[in-house]
Amino acid sequence: MSERQLQFRVGLFAIVALATLGAIIFVFGEFRTAWQPHYTVAVHFPSAPGVFVGSPVTMSGVKIGQVSDIRFDARRGGVTVLVDIEERYKLHEDSQARLSRSLLGDSSIEFTPGVRPGRLASGSLLEGSLPADPMQIVQDVRTTLNQTLRSFDQTSREWRELAQNVNALLETNHGHLGEVVERAAEALSQLTVTLQTANQTLTAANRLLSDPEHQESLRKTILALPRLAEETHQTITAVRRTMQLVDRNLDNLNRATAPLADRTVSIADKLDRSLGHIEKLSAELSRFTQLVMQEDGSLKQFATNPQLYRSLDQSATSLAVLLKNLEPVVQDLRIFSDKIARHPELIGVSGAIKGSSGLKELPVEETRRAQTPRPPSLLRRR
Repeated sequence: MSERQLQFRVGLFAIVALATLGAIIFVFGEFRTAWQPHYTVAVHFPSAPGVFVGSPVTMSGVKIGQVSDIRFDARRGGVTVLVDIEERYKLHEDSQARLSRSLLGDSSIEFTPGVRPGRLASGSLLEGSLPADPMQIVQDVRTTLNQTLRSFDQTSREWRELAQNVNALLETNHGHLGEVVERAAEALSQLTVTLQTANQTLTAANRLLSDPEHQESLRKTILALPRLAEETHQTITAVRRTMQLVDRNLDNLNRATAPLADRTVSIADKLDRSLGHIEKLSAELSRFTQLVMQEDGSLKQFATNPQLYRSLDQSATSLAVLLKNLEPVVQDLRIFSDKIARHPELIGVSGAIKGSSGLKELPVEETRRAQTPRPPSLLRRR
């Protein structure tokens, strides 16, 4: 074999080894997923211990994707994990993400399938939950156990004190234990009597309820309970409305009396002055009554002296007759005034000399003018 052939075989072997190594890396390194279609979902965790780029994403134990990026959430705090999920695995809208950790510290993101018909869109943001920390659980159990042991120790001390108190009681009141036992026996006997009485009462009640008539009455009473409850409800409603009306009226009354309350001082002052005036008026009426009730008073005499009443009655009758007799005089005076109004010259000397015929006549100037004859010249001109 020549050196050239040996070099060719060594080079061919190296190429085959490199190709095999690349295939192994491609298969077991899961680089084939880089060419498969996928969609991205963001999951927010308070913290993401053990999660790194490339961590697996599973659902029901089956790997459906991997973590593509990890970012800090400066606005809300915590960590936002971006996961790439293969297109063939569709998540429902109500799917939940939970961080899972193994005993060795490896972390993965577990999705629940969900039941809603809608699909989770690419770019959706989910709120993830953290698993229970085993060390935290152990710490909580340790804290609870310590509290339990302390409570048990305290209970033991209390039982010890109780036993000591019982022993001291037995030692000091040993002679009174018989009385205590006797009282306990009496109490038990009384309890027995009470139980017998209760048994008799229950027997009588059972006998009463077993009567068909009583059962029918009870059934009617139970049937009437809904109607009674409805009527009670209506009554309560009416009472509530009445109380609301009363409250409204009291509110209106309060608003109406508020101005009076503001003027209480002035109203009381005016009322005091009015009462003073009434008191003065009462005093004056009392004095007037005393004057009226005097024995020599006019009103007293008029009320008690019949002769005075008859005199006043006769005077009134005489006055009525006098007025009746004065009517012709008044008539003559009316006629006289009428004549004077028509002929005022009758009051003078000529009226006294000439006199009057008693008839209504024209005035003197008009009579003279009528009796004077007109000149002929005036008659022609007319």
